[in-house]
Amino acid sequence: KRALQQIHKEGKEFKGHGTMEDVDKLYHEMVFLLDTDYEHPKCRSFVNNLLKRKKEWLFAFVMHPEVESTNNRAERALRPSVIYRKVSGGSRTERGADIYARLASIYYTSKLRKNSFIKDTPKVIVRKSRNAKPG
Repeated sequence: KRALQQIHKEGKEFKGHGTMEDVDKLYHEMVFLLDTDYEHPKCRSFVNNLLKRKKEWLFAFVMHPEVESTNNRAERALRPSVIYRKVSGGSRTERGADIYARLASIYYTSKLRKNSFIKDTPKVIVRKSRNAKPG
């Protein structure tokens, strides 16, 4: 864990002005550190999933100053939805959970963009239904 934190710290030092070569170096450091046999299946699964991601996505913050290096803001934005789900006992059906998740996503995206949830929601629903695949 500390080794990954160190790689993250090194990546942040570029302040969004790194190069693809910098990304390659950080990625190879990460692969080297993670290339071991893990006894715990959850650790192995985490590492496998991490290494499947494209390095350009994992280290986007190295080359793009507008990209945050963590997902903390997104996690905080989702927190009210998580609390609602826990307090209400969750959705009764998978469809209900899906509808709630979609509406929450539209709501928080509208809020983040300083748009109107009431005005944006119908547009998003129409756009999504036009792009929906039959069947």
